[in-house]
Amino acid sequence: MHKISTSNKRIAKNTLFLYIRMVFVLLVSLYSTRAILNALGVVDYGIYNVVAGFVVMFAFLNSSMTNTVQRFFNFARGEENKDNLNKIYITSVQIQIALSFITVILLEVLGIWYINSKMIIPQERLTAALSVFQLSVCSLFMLIIQIPYSAAIVAHENMGYYAIVSMTDAILKLLIAITLPFVTYDKLIIYGIMMFLISVVNFLFYYIYAKRNFEEIHYRHTFFKDQFKCMLTFSGWNVFGSFAYTMQGQGLNMLMNAFFGPVVNAARGVAYQVQSALSGFTENIAVAFKPQLVESYANQELTRVKNLMYSMSKLGFLMVFLLALPISLEINYILNLWLDGTVPEDTEIFTILILLNMALGSLNIPISQTVQAVGSIMWYQIIRSGIVMSVLPISWIALRNGAPAYIVFVILVLINFINQPISLYLLRKIFPYSYREYIKTVILPCLLFSILTPLLPICTHLIMDESFIRVLSVGFISLISSAVVSYIFVLSESEKIVVKAIFNKISNRKI
Repeated sequence: MHKISTSNKRIAKNTLFLYIRMVFVLLVSLYSTRAILNALGVVDYGIYNVVAGFVVMFAFLNSSMTNTVQRFFNFARGEENKDNLNKIYITSVQIQIALSFITVILLEVLGIWYINSKMIIPQERLTAALSVFQLSVCSLFMLIIQIPYSAAIVAHENMGYYAIVSMTDAILKLLIAITLPFVTYDKLIIYGIMMFLISVVNFLFYYIYAKRNFEEIHYRHTFFKDQFKCMLTFSGWNVFGSFAYTMQGQGLNMLMNAFFGPVVNAARGVAYQVQSALSGFTENIAVAFKPQLVESYANQELTRVKNLMYSMSKLGFLMVFLLALPISLEINYILNLWLDGTVPEDTEIFTILILLNMALGSLNIPISQTVQAVGSIMWYQIIRSGIVMSVLPISWIALRNGAPAYIVFVILVLINFINQPISLYLLRKIFPYSYREYIKTVILPCLLFSILTPLLPICTHLIMDESFIRVLSVGFISLISSAVVSYIFVLSESEKIVVKAIFNKISNRKI
């Protein structure tokens, strides 16, 4: 019992670290995006978004390995198998190096052809677009080979350092945003160079820290065939899920470029900047919970695994809803203030629909993490990937028949809604839990929260004139309303005890 209590406090502490990081990154990113959009202009910003997005599409291989390496690290830690930790590290380095070269070759073959033949880019900006493409490929290479080190840091639950690296990344991007207007050479190319240099700095931060602090981070020229096969098989099935979500996002980006051109890509890019900032809050929940979720399953503590999944689901949904509510109500004022009046057409509706999709998706993340912990991922990934990928042909048909650009996000929301019950069914096949208990513990409290929380913020929005004071008022009332409703109707008794302990610790701390 003491061990569980200590683990819960560690989750709470790590979540706090990650949220401090996320608030900082969010604030810095909001200004950086505005400054970069103004410096590059709508067309160049749209070009960067679609070109770099094409490269990011190939990161599905990388994200599948991220989940794999971290899962194997935590499983070995749960079993307290130190020898296996070093085998996992060595094998992960070998896989990542091979993966990085495969990815670069695929990008060089397909990317240049796609940019020259299919992408809608003004002819005079083609050279700059190709330069950005090459720099984005180099950035992705650095991201891939960094995985064994960042995964080790997360597996050891060193979230303080993880937060510091992310905050440093945000500061460096802020410096780019500040200096870019003073650049006399092609700003788009210089922006690509600076983003690549940041990826190099991030790699060095993770590599040096992991090398100095974790004894398993010691490479030997040894090949562990069974470990290699096991990790590659696991990551292979993860590729389905990663590829599906990457194609869903970047595929839609390219589809919108084909039908509407780079200006719509700029609107989509701004909307996804909002999503990227807010999705960090749900990802923080997953990052904080995931190590103990896997270690608990390795120890066959199934009740704790189930309770962690329920808590992840509720906290993730609450955080997205808390932030999405005031943003959705004040979207027009916020975008104009943020972007200094340079708001690409359709950005408002894109952003609101993306936030709605995020709220639905936040309930799915804990299910996926539990499947990862169990390890039986084949059918889960195959079936769910097919559902996720169906967005592309449906959207193509809709756009082909003259539908407006925002219809792709409506379709995205509907597919995500369908995906949730199917994911629950697939999880039930490999992990014992009760549908009734899940609905009672997660769905009903979240549904009640989403009905009660908006009442006061909506009233405030309606009775006040549009102004910065109204934005602050709606945000503050949303925060208070969310806190009260979640504490009364959403949190379980054990979760309330953890919340009380955190507040007592903060209030009793001497400054």
